[in-house]
Amino acid sequence: MSDSSALQLIQQRRFGPLLISQTLGGFNDNVFKYSLIILITFGGLRLQGISTEVLVPVAATVFSLPFFLFSSIAGQIADRYPRDLVLRYTKLGEIILMLSAAIGFVLNSGPILFITLFFMGAQSAIFAPAKQASLPQYLSRKELISGNAMISGTLFLSILSGSLVGILLIRRPIGPEIIGVMLVALAVLGWLFMRMMPSKPAAAPNLKLNWNILSGTWHTMANLFLEPKAFRPLLGVAWFWAASAASITVLPLLVHDMLYMDESVVSVFMVIFTLGAAFGSLGCAIATKGKDILWLSITGAVLLSLFAADVMFSSAGRVEAPLGGVEEFFADKRNWRLLFDFFAMSAFSGVFVVPLQAMSQHRAPESSRARILAGGAVMNAAGASIGQLALIGVARAHMPLSSAYMGIAIISLTFATFMIYRRMKNTW
Repeated sequence: MSDSSALQLIQQRRFGPLLISQTLGGFNDNVFKYSLIILITFGGLRLQGISTEVLVPVAATVFSLPFFLFSSIAGQIADRYPRDLVLRYTKLGEIILMLSAAIGFVLNSGPILFITLFFMGAQSAIFAPAKQASLPQYLSRKELISGNAMISGTLFLSILSGSLVGILLIRRPIGPEIIGVMLVALAVLGWLFMRMMPSKPAAAPNLKLNWNILSGTWHTMANLFLEPKAFRPLLGVAWFWAASAASITVLPLLVHDMLYMDESVVSVFMVIFTLGAAFGSLGCAIATKGKDILWLSITGAVLLSLFAADVMFSSAGRVEAPLGGVEEFFADKRNWRLLFDFFAMSAFSGVFVVPLQAMSQHRAPESSRARILAGGAVMNAAGASIGQLALIGVARAHMPLSSAYMGIAIISLTFATFMIYRRMKNTW
């Protein structure tokens, strides 16, 4: 799809309101999450005496846990009812959650913020399958990669802007109050945009819902495994989110404990990391021209591996010192190499994942698409949780935090090898 066609797609009701609404929601999620991480890392926020090194990955896991619990029912709901209706109700629920977040920040209450974080994960778990499954309803197959590229690219930009707002504002005077008002206002705006989406009929209106979490999840995963053509790209998407979660979660600790810099440097890394991911994702809209191009994902995985490995080497050898700021950071020439590694790593992660997302969507049967993609969401949560829990293991084993990036490099290269093998066997 050409750039002009992509812009025309954004202007249409079948795609534009969804894109804007999910971008506002992504911004809100990251304002909240990074405000919480900065309060834990630099602001002394505690929960039941848990140490900072453990509490940061615990917070990330609290957000991802609802994907295990609620993805199965979310997929059923998104097949049973019109998906645009499901999306509107989840955005309405976001308004209530942002009110709770505002109260938590104003009171500086760890329990309120962590409870809100859990239910934000639940809201995202319900939203994701409906959003992913609705794209093939509103877009043609040739438009899917461009649509996914714009969804992913703008999501990364919302991660960037939301994280920067959270990082730079939360510890300022009346920062918590400003953030609280903003979260609620944007949640209302996102709901209003979502109401503009045109209605589509339910994919499986006679589906009987299974409310049992265990058996529902079992059947969801079983259905996914019965669709190997959709399962394989979803496996790659799950690894992408695992690597991204680990990279972003460890970043404030890497800056604080290995580079000996303050939170302003975290914002520099977030700019570089997220701009790279947006650049890589949006570039796919031009490079793929609407086709499933596996070679693009393979190239992305290999180069992601290369630059992730170099993060470990380029961050080594630092001497403990009082925390520096942006000026001190840029004065050290070693950090320019580190920034380039982060940009390239994130750009090629975007190149890796966008074609896989489009593959999984159009390969899944319409009548069970949301349930299959919900199974993918469970895998995403599993991967993210494993990555985050691995960070706890790294901390407990007193290993350098940068070793997490070497793990990302090894697994990415392994998955690239798997894709090459499947392509050669013509079984991808």
